[in-house]
Formats: sequence, structure tokens, C-alpha cells
Amino acid sequence: MDFVLNLCDEYVLDRVWAKLVPLSAFVSSPDVANSFNLTSTGLPLAASSSKWSQLMLSLPRPHLTAGDVTSFSTQGISQVSAWPRDYVPRQLVSLIVVTLLGIYVLYFLFAGLSYTFIFNHDMMRHPRFLKNQVKLEIQTSMRAFPMMTLLTLPWFQAEVMGYSRLYDGVDTYGWTYLVLSVPL
Repeated sequence: MDFVLNLCDEYVLDRVWAKLVPLSAFVSSPDVANSFNLTSTGLPLAASSSKWSQLMLSLPRPHLTAGDVTSFSTQGISQVSAWPRDYVPRQLVSLIVVTLLGIYVLYFLFAGLSYTFIFNHDMMRHPRFLKNQVKLEIQTSMRAFPMMTLLTLPWFQAEVMGYSRLYDGVDTYGWTYLVLSVPL
């Protein structure tokens, strides 16, 4: 999952997080604020009194120093999120979104193909087949996906943080570990 999350961060999520939780909403150092045209509250001049700014200030955030902020000066402060990639709340929300999207795509792709090519449509004429049974089964599946995501989330988060025994090459643990890990 860390590979998938890195790809999503690289191509989509970094920009999304920069829009949702911009670094400019959390900068409180006066010298950094002046260099990025921010007010003394750390909010952009245009957004210092908006409800969005108040929401931004209420969100949890990692400790940011002036050095952290000035290191982003090449990208521009508006293009950087206050929540870096290794920040756990960002990882959790990103994992939930990526997992849910993946579940829905896989479900509709394979269920649609199965319904079209494998499902016996003559069964729909059976007296015990409910009038809207297919629709009800789809709705039941869709209601189950968020709970399934929450149950897998701790395992995905642990893997992203490096607490798993997953490895990329056989040379990491050897052939014995690879063969014995399956039955054990």
C-alpha cells in the first residue's frame, strides 16, 4: 500500500492536500509571514477572516518552524500542504480515500463483468428471486465497504509506517523465509 500511496501522493494527493490544508494557513513566524505576504496571524491577507481560515486553524498540524517553511520557497507556499506526507492524519485520510476508491472500482468492474458474462439471468425468473434483488445486493455491498475499509486501515497504516514483514526482494530474508512464510 505504501507504493500505491506514494504514487497517489506524487500525481494527485500532494496538490489536493495543498488546497485543503495549505501551509500558508499555519505560518506564524513574522519574518516568514512577511516574506510570503502573510498577515501576523499566519493567514493569507485575502483569507484572514474567512470561515475557511478558522477551520484551518482548528485542524491538527505538525510543528512547523521558519526553516521548514523557507525550505518550500522554491515551490511557493501556496503549493505546499501543512500536512507533510509522513504526517499520520494525512496518511489515514489518504488511505481511506484510496482504499474506498479502489474497492468501488474493483467491485463495479468485476461485478459488472460477472453479471454480464457469468450470472445466470434465468434465475431472475425464479419465484424466490426478489423484484429488486440485484439493486439490494449492490446497495448492501456499498454500505459494507466503509466498514471494510476501517477494518483494513490499521494494517495499511502499519505497512506504510514500515511495521510489516513485506519485502521487495527474496534477498532480504532469503528463500527459506519465502517458502515457510506461506504455510506458517
